[in-house]
Amino acid sequence: MNLNASPSVCFIVKACLVYGGIAFAFSIFSLVLPNAFLVGNPFEVSTTTPEHVIGHIVWGLIPGLAFLSLRYIILAGLFPMILDADHLLQFLEIEMVPRMAHSLPFILIAIVVMMLLFGKKDIRLIAVSAAAVFSHMSFDIILGGSTVFPVLAPFSGEFFWFSGIDWIIFQVIAATIILTASVIVKKKYGRYNYKQKFYSF
Repeated sequence: MNLNASPSVCFIVKACLVYGGIAFAFSIFSLVLPNAFLVGNPFEVSTTTPEHVIGHIVWGLIPGLAFLSLRYIILAGLFPMILDADHLLQFLEIEMVPRMAHSLPFILIAIVVMMLLFGKKDIRLIAVSAAAVFSHMSFDIILGGSTVFPVLAPFSGEFFWFSGIDWIIFQVIAATIILTASVIVKKKYGRYNYKQKFYSF
């Protein structure tokens, strides 16, 4: 591992803060949706447990291993957990629609913001920003057996039920996004340089 790892650490911290900020800011849209309701303190109404936190990290790390780059593997583990920043608005005890960032429009917005702030060439960051949502939703289904997400928010606050093998579908989508990005980067930079990026952090 390269001794000059601080730039990568700064990159990881910055990317996590931006991603969490996007999730929180996106949740503000829920205040104007017609079916908003008082959700309650997330520590009381949500499954905020060590299993919940660690599970999301591990579940994101699994497909993230395909990146073959330590910084992006770390982000693949952290982003699914950070996605729950959209629950922070619940602490204000106001009417809202929960899980706003667990939606397809959020993925598009996250990709655009990441491209604007980190550049269009960082394909792996774009990929992990999208894959994290599917990986997170996949583990939520596993954890609860069945659950709901407002997948079209903020265009619609309607919740859609997911259960059974839906977790497999979401995790496969996450893995496919990451694998596709990895193949593109590998072809672009070559096998040798790609492996060097992993060992240099």
